[in-house]
Amino acid sequence: MHRLVAIATCLLASGLALGAPQQPAVSVAGEILPIEYFTHSNSIGGVKISPTGEYVAWLTGKNAHEMIAVLNLKEKKITGGVKCPRAAEQFEIYDFDWVSPTRLIYRMAEQLPWMPAAVPTGEIMAMDFDGGRQKLIYGWRADDSARASKIRGREASYASALLVRTFTMDGKTVMIAEYPWLHRADSWYSDPDAKPAVFRLDLGSGRKEVVDTVPLAGASVLVDRNDHVRFAIGKNERHKEAVSWKPRPTSAWAVFDLPGFRGESITPRVFGPDNESVLFTGAREGETHTALYSLDLKSQAVAKVFAFEHASIGRLIFDFSGKNVVGVSGDTEDPIYHWLNDDDRAVKVYKALLRAFPNQQVEVTSTADDGRTAIVFVDSDVNPGDYYVFDTQTMRAARLQGVRPWVDPARMRPKAPFSMHARDGLELHGYVTKPAGDGPYPLVMLPHGGPHGVRDTWSYDSEAQLLASRGYAVLQVNFRGSGGYGIDFENAGYREWGAKIQEDITDATRWAIEQKIAAPDRIAIFGASFGGYAALMGAEHEPKLYRCAIGYAGVYDLELMYSSGDVPRSNAGWAFLEKALGTDHDELKARSPVNMANAIEVPVLLIHGKDDQRADFKQATRMRAALEAAGKPVEWVALSHGGHGIFDEETRRDVYERVLQFLDKNLAVSPSANGQ
Repeated sequence: MHRLVAIATCLLASGLALGAPQQPAVSVAGEILPIEYFTHSNSIGGVKISPTGEYVAWLTGKNAHEMIAVLNLKEKKITGGVKCPRAAEQFEIYDFDWVSPTRLIYRMAEQLPWMPAAVPTGEIMAMDFDGGRQKLIYGWRADDSARASKIRGREASYASALLVRTFTMDGKTVMIAEYPWLHRADSWYSDPDAKPAVFRLDLGSGRKEVVDTVPLAGASVLVDRNDHVRFAIGKNERHKEAVSWKPRPTSAWAVFDLPGFRGESITPRVFGPDNESVLFTGAREGETHTALYSLDLKSQAVAKVFAFEHASIGRLIFDFSGKNVVGVSGDTEDPIYHWLNDDDRAVKVYKALLRAFPNQQVEVTSTADDGRTAIVFVDSDVNPGDYYVFDTQTMRAARLQGVRPWVDPARMRPKAPFSMHARDGLELHGYVTKPAGDGPYPLVMLPHGGPHGVRDTWSYDSEAQLLASRGYAVLQVNFRGSGGYGIDFENAGYREWGAKIQEDITDATRWAIEQKIAAPDRIAIFGASFGGYAALMGAEHEPKLYRCAIGYAGVYDLELMYSSGDVPRSNAGWAFLEKALGTDHDELKARSPVNMANAIEVPVLLIHGKDDQRADFKQATRMRAALEAAGKPVEWVALSHGGHGIFDEETRRDVYERVLQFLDKNLAVSPSANGQ
């Protein structure tokens, strides 16, 4: 097998026909890279090839969601596309899919003040590849559009829709799962408790034909190769993770229960080529990592296909038809793969791709229907990612563009995995990003948000890279409760906010000192959401370990979580709070930073959006008031239009400027060239 040839020619004209976002200036060698280098949004995203392989489409423009651009691969030029049809700043194109060789559908989204990213409006538009024949075919305004165009049968849908199946060679219908909204006080809201229905949506008339109804809340569905809905994965009446299924296409929905398996671990993935079996991931009783299994639908016999020794099954890897599984990836610090059949040609092609892009992750994101042409995404800890058009027959790849083309991987800092043991013996994993030069370094402990089921990964992290460019080492630990390390590890984090989770963060910080990575008198703790909570708890628990603490969009009063914000508004959210935090009022008070301001001895910076509906703005105002009442130094940034995250680039830049000023002042680090 010849090594894949990567063509350096850039096929994109940066959206010349549609306009392109201004990219941040890149500094010359030896100078500090500007903040905008790290805070600027992606340039492109969501690249997908058309069913016949004639066109490639992608999202670009503001936040890489302002417009769709379409490239003719043969002519190597932009031949069409569309801008967001709404002029207002808060609207954007959420995502898109090819539904025929020349036609696409896309979903609209709106940036709400209290959300970190735009959320779908529930509306679906259809368009030709050149931007012609645009039509609203689904959504809450669909009936108005129908009357205007004199199309009968289209109705308003106050709901969100997820694409389940396309029929690209037909191009007349798609299959969607519809999640009804909740109507309350003359407004419509997304409802996490909604049970979806599955419809065929006519792409011309907008008419819906019901296919099935699903018995689980917030469920995702799996259809067989004959387009029958057979599995649903969601929440049951007790708000627990559950799977329902139809043993036969005509059967009624039944609880999917496999003796000997941990029920919460089972996830049906894909039907086999014969449509008589299904691949699923799950863990048997007594095991903590999921493995790949095959279930015979007639006999209900289960056979293990593959299991990693110390990792759960992550992504399934398909052949270039997009239908058959040829490999799996594992959830570890570094990407790992296993191939089910080394003699399969698709496997040989994947191995060639991995050789062509050493020390990087390679993912095929879409393929033409004949399997010849594919879109390949390549990224790493120092590379935000590049898209390629890949010919599986000639083994040649043509680079489209990087998602952040101004980023030079050679000037980024490696993200090195590490492992250690917590004080109770639990093995922990994480990453260290070191600045240039010799340590020990001033260090920023950066606990992730979530905290449950979320994890830091070996991928490009603009926040860590920004801090490293200013001379800080960055420490990220996947404390207990994080995802990717097995069911027991994740479960070990429940009701451990401010307790064992915090001990893991402390133990990792002390490990960095022991390893001569961190200068012991120059350590900060900084986090967002749960990470903001951990930052303030760290300052309280370890007043001599950290020199300062930064909380962004943090939770500081655990009792307030039950009465404010959007989490307790649904049954699923309430169930999560009870599982994650418990309901013991004394325990909640004892683990809330707002009640411990007297114990905090270091400067604190609080940053919070006034429109945050996940962690209510009152979380920050109460924490600020408690610190001021205790006579503690606190700096304050209230974002007038900020939600639970930073959406616009200007605010993101301003926030990080303030963060860097605060860190430099308290850790006595003067910005200097980092030798990148």
